[in-house]
Amino acid sequence: MVWLAREVIVPELEAKESKLAGIPEDEEDCKKPSTCSIEGYQNLDRIASYLRDKLPVEATLPSECIRHPTSGDDAGLSAETCVHVDSFLYDEDDEEQLVKEGLLARSYCLDCGSRKIEDLTYITHSCSKERLQFMFGDLLPSLAGKTVVDVGSRLGAVLYGAYYYSEASKIVGIEINKDFCKLQEETVAKFGLESRVRIVLGNMCAQTELLASADVVVLNNVFSWFMPEQLQGKMWQCLHRVIPPGCLLVTIPALETSLDSLKTGIKINSWVKPMAGYKPSGPDDDQMELSEIKLYQVLPKGS
Repeated sequence: MVWLAREVIVPELEAKESKLAGIPEDEEDCKKPSTCSIEGYQNLDRIASYLRDKLPVEATLPSECIRHPTSGDDAGLSAETCVHVDSFLYDEDDEEQLVKEGLLARSYCLDCGSRKIEDLTYITHSCSKERLQFMFGDLLPSLAGKTVVDVGSRLGAVLYGAYYYSEASKIVGIEINKDFCKLQEETVAKFGLESRVRIVLGNMCAQTELLASADVVVLNNVFSWFMPEQLQGKMWQCLHRVIPPGCLLVTIPALETSLDSLKTGIKINSWVKPMAGYKPSGPDDDQMELSEIKLYQVLPKGS
């Protein structure tokens, strides 16, 4: 399925009108996010509250395998130096309340019994509500009639964000963990999202037909915390082979960061074209969080 923005010109389609009207053409177009949809945010907050009651504070399950990365930006983190805090479920105020209640720590001791401490690193495997609003409300073009696929959908945050902040007609999560699939299906049913949202249980590489039909693929912190590097490489090779030209990739972190230490043989500049993203104007944490969202468009084969 060819779905190209006006920034990528394919000779065969040169005379035709692009289906991707509205992709930011330069940095200024993504300088500042638009006003958040109050109704959408409230709906996401209701879902987050519902999920908080069904999960432990760290939002991990015994049935999933958390693997601490040995390469990339998170290399060196361990169970002693980091803590999982899901940013879809808990915003900064929620985190502060958890600390006050003794359910969440800020620091760990470098030398037990002393005052020699170090800040813990907080790790989230979901997009925050702010990231979801920016992703679907500001960064991406109109998704009316389009298909969004989230790889490793886990709690389903991206699916719910796409439902409330876009007009995508098909929103599909691929998740290998059956317990998370069940949780997402229960959430979708609870909040009446079945008309546009569905969950697929299984290995991503077995869903080639679905991936080949996608207009947008979301890859949020997708492989590095859950599988060894060799298997990560195979996942990326599968995506490289299957995702169609014109498809938009939304990634956190940047593709360059994810692929840097992996032996995939993928030449990023021949695979995708970077699109405009959010450019922070200061050191504000929220601005930096938005700037980590990267947007690419898959190039025609052989480019």
